[in-house]
Amino acid sequence: MQFELEAKKSLGQNFLKNTTIIQKMVDSCVKIATKDTIVLEIGPGTGALTEYILKTGLETIAIEADDRAIPLLTEKFKENKNFTLIHEDVRVFDISNIKKPYILLANIPYYLTGYITRKFLESENQPKAMIIMVQKEVALRINDKKSSLASLGIHTYGTPRILTHVSKGNFVPAPKVDSSVLVVENIQRDLFPNKELEATYWELAKKGFGNKRKQLGGTALKGTTHAELTQYLKKRPEDLQVEDWVKIAKIYTEIGK
Repeated sequence: MQFELEAKKSLGQNFLKNTTIIQKMVDSCVKIATKDTIVLEIGPGTGALTEYILKTGLETIAIEADDRAIPLLTEKFKENKNFTLIHEDVRVFDISNIKKPYILLANIPYYLTGYITRKFLESENQPKAMIIMVQKEVALRINDKKSSLASLGIHTYGTPRILTHVSKGNFVPAPKVDSSVLVVENIQRDLFPNKELEATYWELAKKGFGNKRKQLGGTALKGTTHAELTQYLKKRPEDLQVEDWVKIAKIYTEIGK
């Protein structure tokens, strides 16, 4: 069987062909992994990245939505006992089904980047780390702490760094933009001692970034007269860092009580 698949535009597929980049992603994964860690790969496609992961001996669960890829992947890795294939869209995948510490590793469609990072980072069953391919522009914003709802989500739960930049010519077909491999480590939810605080934090942040050009006094903090919050009323959401949102959320939680 030829292990090939034509990229489908409707699925946002761009297959990584540069094995040097693949090896860098896998090496980074190995450095983070411990003996009880497994890898959760999203969108394995033809299994190019999967093949390198399995060579390390790491147990790998791959989630693939594309019907065409299922028989290909099944055949390609049928002899490997460390490989489990789940035919499902990651957007409906139940993260609680993963019973071991895991590292999320993926070359994902760019339109799903925000959704996937939020889904896994905000989950009760967070990954140990994430190693994902994202648009270069997005990676630079996150690494520079330029606040957006997406970058806030990353910095709230983990420590990001850029592993390497990847030019568009390293994919088939070539996307319109360059990419970067983003590594997020030290994933936790230590900022939130309870779910109420976490929910309030995100409720306020989403209100703010929902009208990001407006000052917070007209959006997330509209109507507040709390003395400690007046310093934020004329700021825009991009001016605030994680610690600011935590402080605001704590005050709102206390007021609610």
